[in-house]
Amino acid sequence: MGSSMAALPHTLRMRLDRIYACSYSSGKGSTMAQRRQQDWKANDKAIGDRGLQEAMECLSRQARELARANAHAAELMAQLEQANDALQQEIAARKAAEQQLRQLNAQIEAKVRQQTEELAAAKQRLDTIFNAILTGVFIVDEQTHMIVDANAWAIAMVGLPREQVIGKICHRFVCPAEQGRCPITDLGQTVDRSERVFLRADGTQVPIIKTVTPTCWQGRRYLVESFLDITDLKQAQQRQAELVEQLTKTNRQLGEFAYVVSHDLKAPLRGIKVLSDWITKDYAQRLGPDGCQQLALLASRVERMQALIDGILQYSRLDRQEGQDEQIDLNELLAQVIDLLAPPGHIEVKVDGPLPTILADKTRIGQVFQNLISNAIRYMDKPQGTVLVRCQEDGDYWRFAVSDNGPGIEARYFEKIFQLFQTLSSRDDKGGTGIGLAVVKKVIEQYGGRVWVESEVGKGSTFFFTFPKARRPS
Repeated sequence: MGSSMAALPHTLRMRLDRIYACSYSSGKGSTMAQRRQQDWKANDKAIGDRGLQEAMECLSRQARELARANAHAAELMAQLEQANDALQQEIAARKAAEQQLRQLNAQIEAKVRQQTEELAAAKQRLDTIFNAILTGVFIVDEQTHMIVDANAWAIAMVGLPREQVIGKICHRFVCPAEQGRCPITDLGQTVDRSERVFLRADGTQVPIIKTVTPTCWQGRRYLVESFLDITDLKQAQQRQAELVEQLTKTNRQLGEFAYVVSHDLKAPLRGIKVLSDWITKDYAQRLGPDGCQQLALLASRVERMQALIDGILQYSRLDRQEGQDEQIDLNELLAQVIDLLAPPGHIEVKVDGPLPTILADKTRIGQVFQNLISNAIRYMDKPQGTVLVRCQEDGDYWRFAVSDNGPGIEARYFEKIFQLFQTLSSRDDKGGTGIGLAVVKKVIEQYGGRVWVESEVGKGSTFFFTFPKARRPS
């Protein structure tokens, strides 16, 4: 009790002393006071016990709250550690990504450098090719008609420094007569290998062949104008035209000369032939065998001379006269040629299979078959001779063949026999003039075909020639 009283505040103790009429602090007083003091002690103890219990309960609550707080803190710590781990993983991932990004960036930079170098090399290569082209080239803006680029050849043709050409209107130099009326953009035409005029800086006009190709680059349309100086070609064409005119005139004169000379030679030859026949007939007995033989040789020479003149006339007419083309049934024509030649009994002329119908001059084609077949007959050295005419398709051509089983021809003469006045035997022996195969060659080449021979000595020869299937009438 003493300890309890001592713990009470002084003011409270003074009040208690007045209530109980005694010194509460000293514990002296009446019995009533003692009883009250005892009751107070009991009550004080109860109050203390309740306070202690409340304090314990409060402590218990605080302990529980503290436990909950500790658990929450532990949970937060776990979450914080988990978040820290995730953050560390993210940092590591970002570092890895940054490393990959740096590597990728380095690769991209290396690739960009490589492509830049390749583009620079390609541009240099293209510029080299562009300037090495032996044709002038302008790159022209389709909308403004301004020259945006030009190669070295074009600059040289203009005759001005490059900076004075770039930016100029293209019609200042190319096609000056068409300024304001561009064939491509204004007139909707195409220019492909067209003859135009190029104007140099000094005013000289140069004939050119020009081609324009529209193109598009980076969304803008351009015209690639290429042109070639054809001054030399024009001069050569002019010289050629003059030579052709001169040659035509010369050929015409030669043809006329050959015709006149041949015509004038025929009359005295006919007189010689008639005179030799009269002498042979009237003076045979006086001349004797040798004299008659000499006159017979003279007559044969006159006949060969007449045949030669006829051949020259025939050959000259090929240039002087144009044939009249018509549809020719070669089956009928060959029958007429064979009947005209009247081959001897020991030589058979055959046609193997049907022959086509062609468009040509009947007289000239008749000369071709007549010369080939008559040569085969004339030079036949076998007791039983055969001449075979046949035809087969050869693409866009008919290929004809005239074969015989005669003496054959050596390979070294395959070209020579088609030349004028060339024969392989004595003209006195066979009566050949050396004109027939030249006529064949000239006629066939005039129709766009070709002629050649295949032969084996002792076994015979085959003369081939081709003739186009489709021809326009002349």
